[in-house]
Amino acid sequence: MEASKDTPCFGFIGFGLIGGSIARSLRRQYPSSQIMAYNYYVTKPHPKLEMAAGEGVLTVISTSLGDFSKCDVVFLCAPVLKNISYLKQIKPYIRKDCIITDVGSVKGNIHKAVEELGLNHNFIGGHPMAGSEKTGYNNSDEGLLKDAYYILTPTDSTPGEFVNWMAGFTEAAGAHCEIMDYRTHDMVTAAISHCPHIISASLVNLVASHDKDGIYKRLAAGGFKDITRISSSSPEMWQNICLANPGCIAGFLEEYIDILTNIKDAVTANDGTALTEFFENARQYRDSL
Repeated sequence: MEASKDTPCFGFIGFGLIGGSIARSLRRQYPSSQIMAYNYYVTKPHPKLEMAAGEGVLTVISTSLGDFSKCDVVFLCAPVLKNISYLKQIKPYIRKDCIITDVGSVKGNIHKAVEELGLNHNFIGGHPMAGSEKTGYNNSDEGLLKDAYYILTPTDSTPGEFVNWMAGFTEAAGAHCEIMDYRTHDMVTAAISHCPHIISASLVNLVASHDKDGIYKRLAAGGFKDITRISSSSPEMWQNICLANPGCIAGFLEEYIDILTNIKDAVTANDGTALTEFFENARQYRDSL
């Protein structure tokens, strides 16, 4: 997209916490722009989209993907597997000078679909590493992207001007832009995002299975709440993520299970040296973040 274009058209498919926050930032950066979002209900109003239109964030609520032929940039903000389905549906309407980007936390599967669909020229994978356990447009906030990392994974065929526009947008939104290969992205996010969600949910489910009279819930304090906060995130989103990045996630979980086994053995054996080393190594790395 031309950086000088001051009345661009932006399209959104999926308009929850992340999509809404991006749209709010676009509205500030491009106050005269047209911002449209797809109403997948088609035959009835979408309450959150109506809210966004009433607030002036959206200018158009569309029930036809054909309207996306007007777009300079299309943001795919649905769950990761649905984004691929929509990618196929919008292909006939995408202009050569239109940027397509997504916000999913898994990149391998959508890059594969982009390759198969011949959309390499248009596509830049995107992952704003920001969020909350809260979901939905009503929790969106322009400041959500501030000081967060926004990862871009362009293809080998993505024009430099497309990448420059996306990088400029993310930085103007207050984010730190990081450009990397999509394979590296999926390995890193499996370790620092995907597995922590699985571990958090596992701990919650373990405690819930023992909490027959509610005493665990009543006494749960800072430590438990801090480590399990992310378990309140969308189940559908995290199901999609696990299905989309199984290799990387399974590999890290295998290593994690080995670590748990080793520390269980140290506890059982009253091995104070191993326990101290375990906690000290974790403290040092955590304090360096």
